[in-house]
Amino acid sequence: MEFFFLRTPVPVQPQTLRSISLFANIFAFIYLNLFHTLPVCLLPSPPSPPLLSFPELRSKKRKMSSQIFRSASRAARSLLSSASKNSRFYSEGRAAGAAAAVSLSGKLPIVVSAYGRTGSANAPQWISGALAIPMAAYMLQEQEARAAELERTFIAIKPDGVQRGLISEIISRFERKGFKLVAVKIVVPSKGFAQKHYHDLKERPFFNGLCDFLSSGPVLAMVWEGEGVIKYGRKLIGATDPQKSEPGTIRGDLAVVVGRNIIHGSDGPETAKDEIKLWFKPEELVNYTSNAEKWIYGNN
Repeated sequence: MEFFFLRTPVPVQPQTLRSISLFANIFAFIYLNLFHTLPVCLLPSPPSPPLLSFPELRSKKRKMSSQIFRSASRAARSLLSSASKNSRFYSEGRAAGAAAAVSLSGKLPIVVSAYGRTGSANAPQWISGALAIPMAAYMLQEQEARAAELERTFIAIKPDGVQRGLISEIISRFERKGFKLVAVKIVVPSKGFAQKHYHDLKERPFFNGLCDFLSSGPVLAMVWEGEGVIKYGRKLIGATDPQKSEPGTIRGDLAVVVGRNIIHGSDGPETAKDEIKLWFKPEELVNYTSNAEKWIYGNN
């Protein structure tokens, strides 16, 4: 098994996690019977049969070795045949395996030495794979759990903000707070699209003027992710009327009149979900782990 040590975070899809977890449990079952002191309790796995002691293993080493390697080989062949080397699954699994190997590098020599006494010439290669895959699955489960805790909100810089060259200023405020940009594009929306965006205001007298303005030029559409990003994103933006916005907010610092208030932000979880769905396709949203998250959220 090859490990390629990558520095760039790899987005993890749910189907990838399920596939890796399946094969992780296969490997966990194999070496639970071999090294009951290894930290495989991190993985949720079905009840295992009674653990064998080292004296029992030595007395049955040939039979056990043959069974283990046949099981490992079948699992590895199934894992590798499930996707080509150019597929997303192969790339993600390779990166996760590399990370797991690094995590366990301190323990690996001890395990290899113990298993090497059973007489297998291929022990180091097989054990590195057996250790890496279950730990990789655990790491991916932890990553998915963290992602589930984070909110997403829709933020748009309106034509006046784009034309005034305020894009970098606005983005930097969200980044400095610790939020993560997961989707961005610049578009000129049609008036019909603007009407869909402001559908909840269609009975208001300023509705047509609002839609005309939003469709009058380029709009920078964004999706930001983070804990409390919906509520605090609104605080960063400020009140709808810049004259009523606090100093330090985007509108309070950079806008003057309500008709040119630079920016839009979702006002609640349901609105955020609807607006993200309206402006972005699912494949345009990027899932990734920022290297800064451990310093922002304290999950070192």
